[in-house]
Amino acid sequence: MSLHDGILWTETSNGRWEGSSGADLVGVVSWSDRYSVHSTGGEVNGQHSTLDSAKAQLEGWMRWIDSTAG
Repeated sequence: MSLHDGILWTETSNGRWEGSSGADLVGVVSWSDRYSVHSTGGEVNGQHSTLDSAKAQLEGWMRWIDSTAG
């Protein structure tokens, strides 16, 4: 996975957002009592009080992956 194309967030249903980079789904944010974020590979999981914070956790992880790729 890479942030080469950035992450495009799409609201797929009420309370669910999918983050994609190019053709790859990289993670999902969903709303219940809090915003939950999960990467598709299970490396990132978190609970947040705001949608922006949940998205930022996944985006930060993707930037870290890019910075450590050889």
